Amino acid sequence: MNTWYERLTKWRRHLHRYPELSFQEVQTTAYIIEQLAGLPGVKVEYGVDVLGINTGVLATIGTGQKPVVGLRADIDALPITEETNADYQSLHSGVMHACGHDGHTAMLIGVIHRLSEMYEAGQIRGTVKCLFQPAEETEDSYGKTGAQYVLQSNALDDVESLIALHLDPEIPLGEVKLKAGTVMANVDTFSITISGTGGHGAYPEQTVDPIWLSSIVLPALYSLPARKISPLEPAVLSVCEIKGGASTNVIPSTVTIRGTMRTYSQEARKSLANELALVLSTVKGLGGSYELKLHHGEPALYNDHTIVSIFEEAIRAVEPNVIIHNDSYGMGGEDFSHLTKKIPGAMMFLGAKDLTKPNTSLHQPRFTIDEKALVLGMEALICATEKMLLKGGNVNDT
Repeated sequence: MNTWYERLTKWRRHLHRYPELSFQEVQTTAYIIEQLAGLPGVKVEYGVDVLGINTGVLATIGTGQKPVVGLRADIDALPITEETNADYQSLHSGVMHACGHDGHTAMLIGVIHRLSEMYEAGQIRGTVKCLFQPAEETEDSYGKTGAQYVLQSNALDDVESLIALHLDPEIPLGEVKLKAGTVMANVDTFSITISGTGGHGAYPEQTVDPIWLSSIVLPALYSLPARKISPLEPAVLSVCEIKGGASTNVIPSTVTIRGTMRTYSQEARKSLANELALVLSTVKGLGGSYELKLHHGEPALYNDHTIVSIFEEAIRAVEPNVIIHNDSYGMGGEDFSHLTKKIPGAMMFLGAKDLTKPNTSLHQPRFTIDEKALVLGMEALICATEKMLLKGGNVNDT
């Protein structure tokens, strides 16, 4: 392999062939360790005693002294059946890297190889910690993602600043999304059980019909973002699952409604939760009852202003003609936000649209990328790391 493009695509395509779901990234972890084995100046650690979780890898390069800069890539895949027909299509049925984590991992492997070379040349002043984080996509039965376990492990306690990239299949190579402040949403999920008294479909007057109660509640739920949250505040409520009934002539006793709420501000987050409970209170007035379970997931992703400036300098140094979109990244969630609540950090979305293929987006079975973005991303991460090391311990939001 003569070029970084060849090395990066080799790593990425191997990972793409063998995707693993959150908390199950055993082969992925082993592959990362294999690619880093024996690199000069690189300390490779893994396991629950290091990261608080069985999968994932922490690679450390440098003197062990301050400043300490962190880089993060996520390594898990999604429960999606791939439809790309690529030569390197997933070999694991029903599992696919449809969010670019294979590319994120490949780029960070490349960064570590480069940093090892720089360490040997005496060019590293300080310490770089590279986290291959498991379980970004899904919470476990305790309601935690990989980032939360890593934080609890104290593996990143000495990290003073943190950066990450996310591949974006909707904008082309040479363009990025980079913005300071809040750029991705708070993620809350709800599960509502509406209960009545079931009965014969021919005699609805003898029942308290939970399907009828749900039909009254649903329009009110959908109206909450538009009527209870300022139009200047990003807010979304989506019902994504409804279950109730099993026959054409039996009114059920219960209906379950599940969905998600996305907001940017804490005020909007609290308001939607309060209004959701108020809407459901109407069920009691109509003779039914309800149970609401509300789970607060990832917080909104906040990009540190100083680190965003460094990222901007880095991407312009690597690609002088880069187009920077100073836009928020949407209403999606990202568990990198758990890390950046504790450590000043920033994430940049890197254009990777494959112009030879039909349009696609994240979490789709035909998700694909322009692999040339891997080289640009690796170089941008290295340049940003160098600048953050030079800046020292003064990297913080102003």
